[in-house]
Amino acid sequence: MRKILLSGLFIGSSLFANDGMLLTDILGVPLKEKNQTKINYTKKAPIPIKKAFYNILPYTGLLKYSGTTTKDSGYVVGLYFSDFESPWKTELDIEHSGIKYKDSTPNLNQSDFSIAVNHFKGYNLAYKYGFHYISSSDELTDSGKIFTFEALYYKTLKYNYGVDIYYSHYSNLDTSPTIAQISPKAGFNFGDYYSPIGSFYIEAKFDYIKPLKNKRINNLENVYSSTQITLNNYNGKFTTTLSIWGGKRSFEVANSGFVVNNLSDTQTSGVKISESYKIDTKSSTKFEYSNTNFDENGKAQGKVFLVSYSYNF
Repeated sequence: MRKILLSGLFIGSSLFANDGMLLTDILGVPLKEKNQTKINYTKKAPIPIKKAFYNILPYTGLLKYSGTTTKDSGYVVGLYFSDFESPWKTELDIEHSGIKYKDSTPNLNQSDFSIAVNHFKGYNLAYKYGFHYISSSDELTDSGKIFTFEALYYKTLKYNYGVDIYYSHYSNLDTSPTIAQISPKAGFNFGDYYSPIGSFYIEAKFDYIKPLKNKRINNLENVYSSTQITLNNYNGKFTTTLSIWGGKRSFEVANSGFVVNNLSDTQTSGVKISESYKIDTKSSTKFEYSNTNFDENGKAQGKVFLVSYSYNF
């Protein structure tokens, strides 16, 4: 998904921070409120338990480029949907994006389709299997297929560690590349959600990207690696995210396969800042800004301004 420089976006679901939601929101586990009094229920009046949870999230964004790149500006629109009924969660995403160039290069148009199936095994293990398909006017990566596998061990609202594995197969042209990627990660929660500054979640992720086919034709290096640090702050109705990464990336996949950078440009660093506001128990809105540095005829930058709305039912 997300052709150019949407690698800074976090549209896809994250187990511990899904658009401002805590893991307790996703799994239906209530947080203990301050000064909460114990309520006794008789067997004749059991607490109703909701079995299925749904989330729908439309989003739109603007892209702007500067520096030596021939890209000028662009847009992205999409729709994300998830269905959670323990122990399974299914996610779908449909997106369309376009890029306008400064020279006579024809506009680029691309549509992305993603599906992921999550399986929560017991109380501490989660697995994800995903598939991402690209339909693009860029012949090199048109009909691209990305396969995803994720394994995660977690202690709810304490810590987690796991690994994401991606296999990107581009076969539209004889020169189209094939890419393998492995991304180990680990994070932990700290702080008090009910304190004036709220609670925090910090995660470190390492990306190792290995071109397997046609790397010389596409001027790809033997290996790309980068490190990313993400910090989330949960404070009342607000969730603030800061993410910074450095190293080298090309054809990188992120966010469980929902984000795919299917251009051969080498990215060198990036930063993402977002603010999510929980309107009520069912809905929230989010604004996100990301800036990615990359090489294209020299140093260039890509900026993304994204707005989304999430509704749970």
